[in-house]
Amino acid sequence: MLSQRWWSPIFLPKFIKPMLASLAEPFDSPEYTYEIKWDGYRALAFLDSNTRLQSRNLKDITGIFPELSQIHSFIKQTGTVIDGEIIALRNGKPDFRELQKRGQLRNKSQILNALKSIPVTYIAFDLLYLNGQPLFQEPLETRRSLLADNLHPSTQLVLTDSIESKGIAYFNSIAAMGLEGVIAKKKNSVYSPGKRTKTWLKFKRRQRDPFIICGFVINPTSRGELSSLVLGAYLDGRLKYFGMVGTGFSRKELEITLKELQKIVSRSSPFTGSITPKLKDISWTKPLVVCEVEYLELTDDGSLRDPSFKRFRPDIKPAECIYPP
Repeated sequence: MLSQRWWSPIFLPKFIKPMLASLAEPFDSPEYTYEIKWDGYRALAFLDSNTRLQSRNLKDITGIFPELSQIHSFIKQTGTVIDGEIIALRNGKPDFRELQKRGQLRNKSQILNALKSIPVTYIAFDLLYLNGQPLFQEPLETRRSLLADNLHPSTQLVLTDSIESKGIAYFNSIAAMGLEGVIAKKKNSVYSPGKRTKTWLKFKRRQRDPFIICGFVINPTSRGELSSLVLGAYLDGRLKYFGMVGTGFSRKELEITLKELQKIVSRSSPFTGSITPKLKDISWTKPLVVCEVEYLELTDDGSLRDPSFKRFRPDIKPAECIYPP
């Protein structure tokens, strides 16, 4: 840990919306760097005399991850804001479900007990403020160099690796390892808070996107067991039907999901400006819950082909579920 420092009164912004990447096919380019797309919680770290962690949807999540509360001690200058990802490792790989268990805890004693069973790490990949000065207009190469110079790596704070030029081979190696994907970033890209840009691009191992749960169907051959979820996303400003997903759940997830969805049942379909599915026995819900679904592609009628439920995404707002992503 770095030695004790004196902090001058520097005022950082209350929150910053993270920059987002657009979906793309893998490519090679000397103008880009390539890094792992970490499967975790996106979080901005505000580091001064203490540490404050902000989620993608601008919530303070510092108390949920107390082992990260001292990462300001591993930064050489005050008034710093870092962009990164909180991950939980299992068998050497990021495990989102384990992380989600941590993220759902609110009881202080349960959180403290989980420090050993599900420890987390903050992966830093960008620098937005240094010594109280914004770096948004500095090129990525400059921001990353400053980040490397001012970060003292530890168990809790790690600088992500990146390579240059060979994006296709890198993606193939990452996919072979079973990781989520790769982020390609243009070396001269500025940081655009809250915007999804073409200077940051994401390569996904298989199409995986967030969708809004708009209803559910009960299995008629079972005793009230959930059969499938009705999925939607915003297309041209309107909530559109994208099919149903009925695989990928554990039995426990089915029970918990059904219990939660029954609390937000609606009398009418939430879809507007689109043809709602002509299926019987659908219980409609208010479009409040977001889940992540993996699939091959869209069919000709606009439904997901071979969908599989992956996880809930409480860190993503329904309004952010826009297709194409």
